[in-house]
Amino acid sequence: MRRSTLLVSLTTVLAIGFLVKLGFWQLDRAAEKQTLFDDFATAKNQAESVDFAMLPRQTQSLERYQPVQLTGTFVDTYLLLDNQIYQGQAGYHVIGLLSANDRPQLVPVNMGWVPVGLDRTQLPQLQLPSDTITVKGWFYHASTAGFSLADQIVEPNGPPWRVQQLDFAVISDMLELPMATFVVLLSEAEDYGWPRDWQPQVMPPEKHQAYALQWFSLAVALLIVVLLVRRSITKTKKEGT
Repeated sequence: MRRSTLLVSLTTVLAIGFLVKLGFWQLDRAAEKQTLFDDFATAKNQAESVDFAMLPRQTQSLERYQPVQLTGTFVDTYLLLDNQIYQGQAGYHVIGLLSANDRPQLVPVNMGWVPVGLDRTQLPQLQLPSDTITVKGWFYHASTAGFSLADQIVEPNGPPWRVQQLDFAVISDMLELPMATFVVLLSEAEDYGWPRDWQPQVMPPEKHQAYALQWFSLAVALLIVVLLVRRSITKTKKEGT
């Protein structure tokens, strides 16, 4: 086999393999998103909340979006999670830090969305509940991956503190505050906090499946083209002999 022919064949195999891999990756993403939506739907149908006071210090037994409640008081500072969009407008998610009963760490509570305002150098000055309060919401492990406009996770502009990601281990070290590594999403039914809608705002599984079909189709089309070209070349060679 000539070197050029071998190179073309190898390139084709690699290209088809890459397209197939992309297709399976999209199917994996579709399965992840379906699990996310299923977890949220299951949580919405659960009537009873898990009381943190009845749990051990560790929370590994809690599932994503599991209804929870905990009692405590908010400390006098809070976090502003940057780059959050609500109804097409840029803003922050307000992360209150609850000193919960019988908990050695502050529990981050996502209390909803506030707009950036006209000047990003002026952070929103907000009033959190000052009395002992029972927080009801959804248990969630925040992702530390995502879009960021700043190099540092915590900007030296607080309090309040503008953060780019909810990497609570890093935030805890930088602010010297003991924080839990999960977040409670304040229930939409509570009459305090700010606008919030915890329905997963991600690409639906059906779209990932459609993209997977496109990649698989491209792989099949490329294979068909290669086979037709090879057949044509073989036929030409036979007719020339």
